[in-house]
Amino acid sequence: MRSVVGDFNDWRPGSHQMLERPDGSRAGRVALPVNQRHGFRYLADGGHWRDEDGADGHDGHDGRNSLLHT
Repeated sequence: MRSVVGDFNDWRPGSHQMLERPDGSRAGRVALPVNQRHGFRYLADGGHWRDEDGADGHDGHDGRNSLLHT
């Protein structure tokens, strides 16, 4: 996965890069305001979208965007 995109960065790919860790996983950091709901997805190499299995839910946008409540 290359980046996390969502309503917090106007869905702009590359705004929040996910860097590879020594164990092969990827991580990124996004500062989010509290007491809000945020929609997001992961954008992988080749333009492939990935979902977050552990998300707080999913929105009605094709039932795909993961939701996080802060």
